Amino acid sequence: IKNIYLLLIQKLKRYFYIENSKPSEIIYVVEKENWSIKWDGIYIKSSVNNLSNSRFVSINHLPNLNSKTRLVHFGSQYMWLDWYRLLPRNKNYVVSFFHGKKSDSKEVHDHIEKFLSTKDLLFKITTASSLISQRLIKWGIPKSKIEIIPIGVDTNLFSIASNTQKTEIRERLGFKKDEIIIGSFQKDGQGWAQGEKPKLIKGPDLFVKSVELIAKEFPVKVLLTGPARGYIKSELKKRNIKYLHIFLNSYKEIANFYKALDLYIISSREEGGPKAIVESMASGVPLVSTNVGMAKDLIRNKKNGFLIDNFDPKEIAYRSIEFLNKTNKKEIIKAARNDVMIADWKNVAKMYWEKVYKSGIKSID
Repeated sequence: IKNIYLLLIQKLKRYFYIENSKPSEIIYVVEKENWSIKWDGIYIKSSVNNLSNSRFVSINHLPNLNSKTRLVHFGSQYMWLDWYRLLPRNKNYVVSFFHGKKSDSKEVHDHIEKFLSTKDLLFKITTASSLISQRLIKWGIPKSKIEIIPIGVDTNLFSIASNTQKTEIRERLGFKKDEIIIGSFQKDGQGWAQGEKPKLIKGPDLFVKSVELIAKEFPVKVLLTGPARGYIKSELKKRNIKYLHIFLNSYKEIANFYKALDLYIISSREEGGPKAIVESMASGVPLVSTNVGMAKDLIRNKKNGFLIDNFDPKEIAYRSIEFLNKTNKKEIIKAARNDVMIADWKNVAKMYWEKVYKSGIKSID
């Protein structure tokens, strides 16, 4: 009922010229929150339009359907399931499915089953990793409908800091010269408030246990950003591990905080990306990650990062300490920067245009 009302208001605004934005052939539907999916939409819109030298793509938190609209891309399967019953059948629909497995919980199981029941309505399903692609095929999605396109990264914004930049940022944040700064910029608490209840698929419990072990070998301080970090802050306090938590006004601010890091740890049990993989690699921040999402597609173990094939905090800590003791850190950082260029937004835009959008708008009469 709420969505019907929103669409009606939108149509009235266009009718009375209150909303006079030019119609586009492709709508990318984003979340209202200033978070990951919204920024994906912003970059995809900009990159694809620059590539095609046109205004093919626009973004909206509603499926802003004009007569000119030929393809609607939902940034997540959750938004698609909110809207699909209200959508006309004379458009092509694309959904990005990033993560989730039936064993996660009954709620996730039911959500996946509902999504699978809509597969015949979809033109394409995009996902960021071969791991999730294989999962979708196993669930009965035709391989021809699936396109693997990595989550993009702005390699101009996320870049390797000079020694001077690194020192300036660390001093500004109050870090000591001898401290090892470990980053965790992923939302890992439930909801959008304090996040006292952990979202265990994000592995905040594994992160804290890993850092506790690393802190026995090095003077560690944790840098946190993002909302809902209450659980991890509470657990770090219990272990007397120092941390700094910064709230961001804009996603782009996060690039500077990567420049302060000595190490980034991804301890998730389930992921679609995460963005932190490509952001760390582009920023020259050594990465230790569990084998989730895009990790196996991008990380060459011990060459450009460290890949953990289990969810054992001892193993995460061991690999982290192994790296911190290495003498060839610069080689790993350089290799990561070179390898992540495949996920630069310019390359990702080409993939979306060639694999999804071009055929999606041409197949609609």
